[in-house]
Amino acid sequence: MANFQSRSTEFTDNTHRSLRRLVVVDAWFQRSVENPRRFTLHADVSFNIERLGGGKETAVTFKVGVRQCEIVFVRPLDGFSVDRSSVRRQKPLGPQEVARKKQKKASASVRSKLSLSRKPSLAADAEADVSASSEHSTTYMHSKSFYNEQFTRSRDGHDAWSVNGEELGGCLNGPVFDVQTEPRLTLIDIRDEERRLREEANEMTPTSRIEVRCLREDIDIHEIKLKDEDKEGRLFGKPGHRERLQIARGVLREALLAEGLAVGQLLNDPYAEMTICDATIPILDQSS
Repeated sequence: MANFQSRSTEFTDNTHRSLRRLVVVDAWFQRSVENPRRFTLHADVSFNIERLGGGKETAVTFKVGVRQCEIVFVRPLDGFSVDRSSVRRQKPLGPQEVARKKQKKASASVRSKLSLSRKPSLAADAEADVSASSEHSTTYMHSKSFYNEQFTRSRDGHDAWSVNGEELGGCLNGPVFDVQTEPRLTLIDIRDEERRLREEANEMTPTSRIEVRCLREDIDIHEIKLKDEDKEGRLFGKPGHRERLQIARGVLREALLAEGLAVGQLLNDPYAEMTICDATIPILDQSS
């Protein structure tokens, strides 16, 4: 069955669950003027470095960022299909100009022979070498996405886009999509007219979701500080970096659970999966 949301809910904002401002998603659908059964998804997905560890119950403070992740679109189970030709594919951005130079040398040996005509005559055997060279430069455009954006499929079969912050120094920072010019995809309303009218009469609006997912190894935890160095030194025997990192991972896991987000065993599994953001998007025209 399709997911629904009451029309009485405020639709100007997404139902948004995230680890504070680590990821912020603002997404909406725009209905086609030519075909009212087509809805195009625009998504603004922005990343930040977040600080965690506030409050008396935590022993450490630290910063957390996202190295790479999957941005997953979860469509309704039925009633809507994805126009496959509309799905945003990898489109390289930021062209780089690369020049390659190729040098070719040709040498010829000649002998100068003076004559009364003041013009030198050339003989086949060499007395002096003269070298001639030519240089050819080839320039081509090599392009790639700033965030290495690639279309992929999530493990449960949903359309998704992977992004990483390798070229930003390690972590994603700021928006990763051009929300206006690069819509993600278009949904087609395939509900029959009777069902559509019935659901509208009952104020049942179908919804979709965007989830941001990553693994434990995709999360960068840094600047870990003990709140009370002397006290923690007595309790933990002055924990080193590894011990502090484990404490921070425990704080991160509890913070995700407190937001109602899915998270695996971060303490003992380097490939533990987590959802760091979950945004609900009603399928109706929210364009201005």
